[in-house]
Amino acid sequence: MKILSLTLLASVLCLTSSETARAVEYQSPRTLGLGGAGRAAPLLNDAIYLNPSHASFTPIYSLYGGYIGFENGRNYNVSVLDSRTELFQAGLGYTVRERDAVVNVGASKQVIERLGVGLGSKMLLGRNGERPLSELNFSTSFIALPWMYTSLIIDNLIEDRVRMSKGLYRTAFLAFKFIPTKKVEFFVDPLYSPSYELGPKAGYSAGLELGMLEDFYLRLGKFQDGEVAHLGTRGSGHGFGLGWIAPKLNVEYALCRTQSTHTGGGDVAHSGALTIFY
Repeated sequence: MKILSLTLLASVLCLTSSETARAVEYQSPRTLGLGGAGRAAPLLNDAIYLNPSHASFTPIYSLYGGYIGFENGRNYNVSVLDSRTELFQAGLGYTVRERDAVVNVGASKQVIERLGVGLGSKMLLGRNGERPLSELNFSTSFIALPWMYTSLIIDNLIEDRVRMSKGLYRTAFLAFKFIPTKKVEFFVDPLYSPSYELGPKAGYSAGLELGMLEDFYLRLGKFQDGEVAHLGTRGSGHGFGLGWIAPKLNVEYALCRTQSTHTGGGDVAHSGALTIFY
């Protein structure tokens, strides 16, 4: 696994050297079910896309495969996460979309017992001979209290005219996870993009995860001017999801209804995924 971690770190360094970029993000069934929320405590491989710094608090090896089906296409994703090494924790993901493919890389390190920092990069592999585009993000996670987790994520760190023309707007997420009682978790992820031009600069995603029986989960979520990754825009709507976690297996399903977007009408998406972990 040390070889895997070193390979992932090299991938991060390679991606950071690209000259241009575009914001691309994959959302798992859990994320869609929570209305796009969950950055304060992403589950398993979700850390690669939502908040790399949180991988330091979930020591595990995991392999993920998932899909999203919606009105105008399908997205497929595979990823691997190695967060058990002592030096640093890292993950690598690959997403195939209707118009392109995307590589996501995330690496993190626990600074002190309750504080972790992370660096992520994502590269868009355009078709028809287009030049690859990439971007960076920075994240930090802090377990303030046993019942409250907090995270700060800054996406699209390198913002300039070229990047903004391709939809790359620097965005800050201040994410929270609250645990009011056992088997109940509430997430809220407000976001703000100072230079965003296609709609409101601020928005949010919020979700509720309920544990039922020993290994079954129900998820509900809502987003207002939040990210809709499979549509490549922002919008408003709600999500619903189900999850089942066995000792080494995680199965998920979600329905996401986008009522309106900043670039057009709404959409209904269905998503499923399987994760093997140990």
